[in-house]
Amino acid sequence: MSDVPSLKSRLEVAANIAVLVAVVAILAFMGQQEYERHHSVQPSQATLVGKTITLPGVHFAPQSKTLILAISTTCHFCKDSEPFYQQLAARNRGPIKIVAVLPQPLAEARSYVQKSIAPSVEVVSSQLDSIGVRGTPTVLLVDGNGKVQQAWFGKLSDQGQQQVQSLLM
Repeated sequence: MSDVPSLKSRLEVAANIAVLVAVVAILAFMGQQEYERHHSVQPSQATLVGKTITLPGVHFAPQSKTLILAISTTCHFCKDSEPFYQQLAARNRGPIKIVAVLPQPLAEARSYVQKSIAPSVEVVSSQLDSIGVRGTPTVLLVDGNGKVQQAWFGKLSDQGQQQVQSLLM
């Protein structure tokens, strides 16, 4: 009889270990998926360059360029990138217009951009997939015809930030 509690307790320990291993594996898988979603260029994003986009209420003026910030109020990479976006807005004195596109309702999107980036940035509420964007943050340089000239995906490295900032000088 003394063997029965011992066997039962060993089975409980084994079951608990199996549950812990399963939870760790699931969390690792979900973490990897989230990381890849924001740090890898998906095939559809790679084809954004050369694509012509339209945004409701935004007029792409001939002989000018627009920098589109595709962001979301719920994206922590976007929040991490706020200082960079603030610098862009502060340095932009040239012919490039900056437009923030968010999937949230316009009032919420405007409030977020005005408080977190700059009041001077134009705000559009639109589903990001309508312009071919699948992940945030995404930065697009668009010409006067709405054609994407360059695209940057995810939280930008120092080199990526320098590339974008050089457009505004």
